[in-house]
Formats: sequence, structure tokens, C-alpha cells
Amino acid sequence: MPPGVLPAHPVPEGPNDASVALLVRTAGLRLLLLGDLEPPAQRALARSPAAEALEGVDVLKVAHHGSAYQDPGLIRRVAPRLALISCGADNSYGHPAPGTVAALRAGGAAVLRTDRDGALAVTGGGGELKVARD
Repeated sequence: MPPGVLPAHPVPEGPNDASVALLVRTAGLRLLLLGDLEPPAQRALARSPAAEALEGVDVLKVAHHGSAYQDPGLIRRVAPRLALISCGADNSYGHPAPGTVAALRAGGAAVLRTDRDGALAVTGGGGELKVARD
């Protein structure tokens, strides 16, 4: 989580909420990496004192492989330009969820997924994004 942000629950509710979430600032870009956070932790992040720093990120690594368990308020707040979803092809969980992909696109994000787009590397600087694909 970003500096100064404390989780709403001192003890994670489950193993997914114990994952690391990071706001990365590098080369003039902001990337939000949500690990596997579940909706309660996502909501806590969106209501945290540092939530303003999350608005309008350049890149969002979507939580939990793009599962249906996303907080729509957080997705709207972060309003990413680019959303990356890490998921395996033909996985038995059905990741990513079509509703998650639709919500991201409705907010203006370009959505790339490792099951269809292969390995992805984001580069850029000064607000310009480039994606190298495997």
C-alpha cells in the first residue's frame, strides 16, 4: 500500500488480502499493483487517507487475475490508462471475468491480458506508455 496507508483490518481476512500492493512512481509514470486484494481490502484502500494519490494511474495491475471480485469504486477512482491482467490461458477459474474487463474498458482503460497477449513489459517515461509483447 502507499506510504501512510493503513489497512482497515490489521489482520488480513484471508491469504489474498495479505498480498503486497504497491503504488510505484517511476520515469514520470504511476503504476498501481494490487496483488490479489479482495473487495474489502480494495474498498479500504479507496477510502484511505492516501487514496487521492491513486487517482488516474497510468498502469493498473488488476487484482486477483481479473476475477469478478473487484471493487467498482476503486476501479473508477484509479481510472487507469492501461490495465494489465495476469492469467493463464483456459484457466479453470474463468479469469478474467468479462464484467471486470468491461468495467475497465468502460472507464477508458486499454486492457491487456497475458492469456491472449503473452508476456508484457511496460516501458515509457514522461507520461508516454509503451508495451512490449512476447
